[in-house]
Amino acid sequence: MSLNRRNMGLTTLLLGLGLNTLCNFSPWIYEKFYLNGLFQLIRIVHDYTLGMLPIPSIYLIAPLFFYYFFRGQCGSVKSFLVALVTCLTWTIALFYLLWGINYTQPSLIETLELTPAHIDSTYIKETFLLQTDLVSALAVENINHPSNKTIENEIRDQQENLLSQWGVPTIGRVRIRKLPAGSLLRLRTSGIYIPHAFEGHIDGGLYYKQHPFTIAHEMAHGYGYGDESVCNFVAYLTCLESKYPLVVYSAELAYWRYLARYYAYHYPEEWKDLELSPALRADLKAIREHISRYKDIMPVMRDVIYDKYLKSHGVKAGIKSYDQMIELIAAFRQKQYSEGN
Repeated sequence: MSLNRRNMGLTTLLLGLGLNTLCNFSPWIYEKFYLNGLFQLIRIVHDYTLGMLPIPSIYLIAPLFFYYFFRGQCGSVKSFLVALVTCLTWTIALFYLLWGINYTQPSLIETLELTPAHIDSTYIKETFLLQTDLVSALAVENINHPSNKTIENEIRDQQENLLSQWGVPTIGRVRIRKLPAGSLLRLRTSGIYIPHAFEGHIDGGLYYKQHPFTIAHEMAHGYGYGDESVCNFVAYLTCLESKYPLVVYSAELAYWRYLARYYAYHYPEEWKDLELSPALRADLKAIREHISRYKDIMPVMRDVIYDKYLKSHGVKAGIKSYDQMIELIAAFRQKQYSEGN
């Protein structure tokens, strides 16, 4: 039985890799066959079955998945290793078929017909200072705090509306689940999309004002985007359309923090003397405190592995791709300005 599972796993893996190669060479095949076909079918099957449950799908799928491969296979080292190889083969095969092929999608710069904006230190300074004024005005200590379910539902509606304008199918109903505090923050990540569970997840220990942007980011993964900068960009535009001040602020704060890294690098002295509103300082302190509660696990190895993973799937900037939301926002605003919007 285990050999049959292994052989079927290898066949499925070859099928997944073959389809991934075809989609990489042909955007038409990716869009018509995978994005608008197989991927939407997968979304519908999950989102209107396990996606309706009150608990994360991973709590059911992971135990059943491992039970299926390792049940009765631990009697000897040989049988255990065969089961392990089989399990890993299926894990990789399903990764591609269920979601990973989305890494072959065309650049958003191309699909939205954006002209890359010129980003230099002067642009960073001007944009950062304007953004500082904006988040300082938005940052109030007692922002109304809707429930995560309310936020998730509103963000889903806003994101589906945005993606529909771009011609991206949104037939499913992507869910974003909360995991126990520290389960992701110990890896210094606030959220993760798990293709095998068909759902995005955020860390329960995350500062609540970061929840909306993180939810929107992971939801963008669920609707088919692989590039981290694109998911940041989609999340930013999604949150700006919200009726809740907390959601808007969450996105503007996230964008400010990305800009701040470059401003601090190019203008270290001015960064030291930067005056921030008390409410904004309090939020930044709260973010640091929430993260520091959980000890970082293998930071160097983690970053190297994730960087290699992203680059191997066509994200040339690797782990630095998150920061490229600055370039996408600049190009998008440049297009809006040229069109008079």
